[in-house]
Amino acid sequence: MDDMIYLEDDEWVVKGPHYYLIERRPIEEIEKEIYRLLEEHGPMPLSALWRKLNCHLWEVSAALRRLKSKGLIEEGETSPESYRKSEV
Repeated sequence: MDDMIYLEDDEWVVKGPHYYLIERRPIEEIEKEIYRLLEEHGPMPLSALWRKLNCHLWEVSAALRRLKSKGLIEEGETSPESYRKSEV
């Protein structure tokens, strides 16, 4: 892993490679995939997004934060319905 990426440590989570997730994806690619999933399924909890993406949880969190700062998505209250819909 020769690419160095700086991520703000807002979650106080240890960020490093896992043996099964050593492959990194560009953050822009993760953003596009998240946006596509939200368009397709509507509101989804973080855990549901993470299960559908092949990346670290902190990468999903960083991509969501970037999309939110760009004004492309907004955070809202989750409902039991959003959890049921996201399991499709």
